Amino acid sequence: MTLSGAYQITFWTEILYLDSKFHFLEKLPSNDNLKKIAFALFLLYVTVKLIKYLRARKLSKKLIADKVSQVEKNKEELETKFGDGKLVDGNWWILDESFEELLQKLQNGSLGCLEVLHAYQAKALEITNKLNCVTEFIKEAEEWAAKLDGISPSQRGPLHGLPFSIKDNVAIIGYDSTAGLTRNLFKPKQEDAAIVSALKSLGAVPFCKTNIPQSMLSFGCGNPIWGMTKNPFCKDRTPGGSSGGEACLVAAGGATFGIGSDIGGSVRVPASFCGISSIKPTSRRMSYKGFHISSKVVGIDAVPGIVAKDTSTVILISKLLLQQDCLQTFDDSMLPIPWNEQLSQPGRKLKIGYYEDDGFFPTTPGVQRAVRMAREHYEKLGHELIPFRPFNVEALVKSYGFMMVADQAETLLTNLSVDDIDPSLKYLMWMVKTPHFLKRLFSPLLSFFSPRGLPMVLGSGGRGGKLSSQLWKLVSEKDDYKQEFISKWRSSGLDLCIGPTYACPAPLSKDIGRLYSAGSYTILYNYLDLPVGIVPVTRENEEDQRKLADYNTFDVLVKLAKQTTTGAHGLPIGVQIIGLPYQEELIFHGMDILSSIAKA
Repeated sequence: MTLSGAYQITFWTEILYLDSKFHFLEKLPSNDNLKKIAFALFLLYVTVKLIKYLRARKLSKKLIADKVSQVEKNKEELETKFGDGKLVDGNWWILDESFEELLQKLQNGSLGCLEVLHAYQAKALEITNKLNCVTEFIKEAEEWAAKLDGISPSQRGPLHGLPFSIKDNVAIIGYDSTAGLTRNLFKPKQEDAAIVSALKSLGAVPFCKTNIPQSMLSFGCGNPIWGMTKNPFCKDRTPGGSSGGEACLVAAGGATFGIGSDIGGSVRVPASFCGISSIKPTSRRMSYKGFHISSKVVGIDAVPGIVAKDTSTVILISKLLLQQDCLQTFDDSMLPIPWNEQLSQPGRKLKIGYYEDDGFFPTTPGVQRAVRMAREHYEKLGHELIPFRPFNVEALVKSYGFMMVADQAETLLTNLSVDDIDPSLKYLMWMVKTPHFLKRLFSPLLSFFSPRGLPMVLGSGGRGGKLSSQLWKLVSEKDDYKQEFISKWRSSGLDLCIGPTYACPAPLSKDIGRLYSAGSYTILYNYLDLPVGIVPVTRENEEDQRKLADYNTFDVLVKLAKQTTTGAHGLPIGVQIIGLPYQEELIFHGMDILSSIAKA
């Protein structure tokens, strides 16, 4: 007899002994009554859960109302100060100064830090009233700027008095990092993010926080707290995500530069959609300490990013952060890789790979033309260009989806449990909530109508029950893919590679939530952890629009890309410049060369 069997005999012997003394078994209800009791308990459980849910919903609505009221009050104080968003002293000309001219005048004292800050505060107010890109203005910015005005010229930092913006998820002491989630309201950070501290030590002044998509897992830019941000080139279109507020504000001239973050294209896609430059570094080259994340991720590293109107500004900010252990002072987990001047030597001739589509999601004619323009520009300047296209992108898109919801999307679903779901996130929510066996059951049908959508649908199967051993297998496969990719890169003798940023120009805001797969172009380089720069190259023109007639496929998502690109005339299109790990300086060299395409 087993030990458990002996325990069972002992248990029932004791029960029968007690019953012989007290006869309580006779008093238990019948089976019918047990069913009624069970049903009543079930109803009670459901009722309690519903009451808790409704109370949580009510609380979340109140938190949003209180937060918006607080922010609007602070905003009204600024508007009153500047005359409803207009500078009373007429210093708008400050905004027309180039980054270099503005910095020079701040350094020599011909412009004061406070007067420059006021100009950008007023401009940001004007922009956000039209496009809804700023979430909060940082009240302490005036105190910091006034303090900088009081220091001697010998103590002025290299970014003395320059106002810059930061993405909502970047920590600054005393302010929330909401990620568009009500559970993060009224939870102010206790210290600045390392990159903010570093920039302040260089003399720059953070003066506002900018909008993001709900949970930051979308190429759109809207959430229940702050609403939806609009593209500065067309209000019906998205500025991209998740650093959409940053790109919008900087593109419209409301900040000298901005800090965002990138885990799937979150800095690069908005930069391309809004016609500005950006850099996504290799992980741990720039500090991610103090950035908020909203889901449990395995194998994919989120990184900070820098956005600015001009490529030269992105390069200067990056160089200052990487020189003299600037970031290491505030984050000792940083890799000690200082700025390498030899990689960015002017005049160096490059061997550059290029591709117009990744073999997975076809690019629109305008995007293809942008890559051709970049290729021809490099060739005219004496650089060698050869075809080089990624491989097996469909499989990595699926793996990426699994890694992004490594905890079966439990954290994401918990974060969104009582919030209204933003339209740009509803498709993702459907993907992670649908049981994996149902996805597998209907995958033949889905693969017929949308083969480009299938990998993301299956990969984002947070309910797929991935075991840790399976996740680590995916990580191992990712490492193998990276090794093979870099091996092919080196055997081709490449310095850099150029390619599309997204399958089409900025989609309509109502469409962006279904076009996750069109972001395969940026997802690839988060998967590989390679550094990437963005340079705006051209804008969608009439010829691109005419050629859309030939952009045909049975896939419903490609049809949607065609439909949403119709009418996109005049929208900017940027190109990715990709490099090997920790060779950001070489990317900057390539970006600097390509940035002259506008003059050409």
